[in-house]
Amino acid sequence: MPLFEYRCRQCAVQFEALVRSGEQPACPSCRTLDLEQLPSLFAVDSAGTRDAARRSSLPRSQQVHRDKEVGEQEDYDRHRH
Repeated sequence: MPLFEYRCRQCAVQFEALVRSGEQPACPSCRTLDLEQLPSLFAVDSAGTRDAARRSSLPRSQQVHRDKEVGEQEDYDRHRH
């Protein structure tokens, strides 16, 4: 199964998907099929690519952590009252 990169034209989420022949992936965020297939890059390991990947993933990771903390606090508050 080939791995492809896509960008959703509706919500701009960028994601990878394993696609079997004849299948069409859906956006994991909004479930639309209106996707743009992005050019695939070869796996290159260099200091520049590692730094770029780290810079792009850090904000997403921080947001996920904040969302998790907020959700946990909301659950705690809901169960406490």
